[in-house]
Amino acid sequence: MEESIEKTKESVQEEIKDQESGKTEDHEDSKKIKVPDPSMHEEHDEKIQTLETADTTGGDEQSIIEGAWADVLGSGQLKKKTIKKGTPNARPVTSEICTIKISGELADGTFVDVKDKFSFQLGDLEVIQGIDLIVALMDCGEISQVEVAPRFAYGSLGNGKDIPPDATILYTIELLEISKEEDLELVNIDERLRIGNAKRERGNWWYSRGDFTSSIQCYRRALDYLDTENETETDSPEKLQEILDDRLKVYNNMAAAQMKIEAYDAALKSVDNVLRCQKDNVKAIYRKSKIVTAMGKMNEGIALLERALHLDPSSKIVQQDLMRLQAKQKLEVQKEKSLYKKMFNLNSTPTPKTSQGKPKVKLT
Repeated sequence: MEESIEKTKESVQEEIKDQESGKTEDHEDSKKIKVPDPSMHEEHDEKIQTLETADTTGGDEQSIIEGAWADVLGSGQLKKKTIKKGTPNARPVTSEICTIKISGELADGTFVDVKDKFSFQLGDLEVIQGIDLIVALMDCGEISQVEVAPRFAYGSLGNGKDIPPDATILYTIELLEISKEEDLELVNIDERLRIGNAKRERGNWWYSRGDFTSSIQCYRRALDYLDTENETETDSPEKLQEILDDRLKVYNNMAAAQMKIEAYDAALKSVDNVLRCQKDNVKAIYRKSKIVTAMGKMNEGIALLERALHLDPSSKIVQQDLMRLQAKQKLEVQKEKSLYKKMFNLNSTPTPKTSQGKPKVKLT
């Protein structure tokens, strides 16, 4: 059992090291059309749950004392202290809706992230990673204090408001309620629009912070809700058009994030999904030009930019990119001509010079 626990800790710590160095599995395989999958978070939750089970049932007396700090990941970056125990064996699982009461405190005593009743979907990156991981380890009704290092909080950027860069935050969290995710087929169109767009906006938040892998996962979850296949007879044409328009926004945004991690094949599929419904969507055409150019198809990229400029002649960025690509194409043509000329000269055999005067007569 102890050997298994150590292996799990080492595995989680290795993931942290890889993420800090930018060597995530999704980034490494991005050129193979691999994009983040929700199962990635399920596996991570299972590892954390294994650690918690080991800490509370493995016979270590200190670890089960109420009020003692537990180093969840063994790295000192995420610590948990139980203030009040909840209902035994009543922990949430990925995709369940968790309602919490939460209050954070900075080192200078400033209170942040204070909410009396806040609901989020576990494992969907709707909260900072530290809270997502810790709530998965809490029983319903439990109150815990959590010390979250910047790596699992707001990182080197802060939140742009009251949380500065590289801030360690001490949270007090109470898990008030756990509920199942409702079957999408039973969710009405207004609620699907609300949830889907909230997940899209969360994806935009992760994108703005440079976490493109997390933004892609949020966009993929948004698409689950912004799906016209779940329409009912009572849904108006206007609502169906609205959900389609929002779905295409998600595809466009997801393509931008996929481009950032060089998942060009996946990004191409995303923009093509937009163009199938809106063939004159300038943003999608522009992004497709960048994708195909990155894939080495410069002529196609130029043709797409010319089309985008025809649709939106006032777009400065399209004009600039078109001029840049045309100049690059001209330079490459010149280089090719120069190379062919050199190759021709190397392959050409000099014509031998003939001697002056009368030809010699061979004697027999």
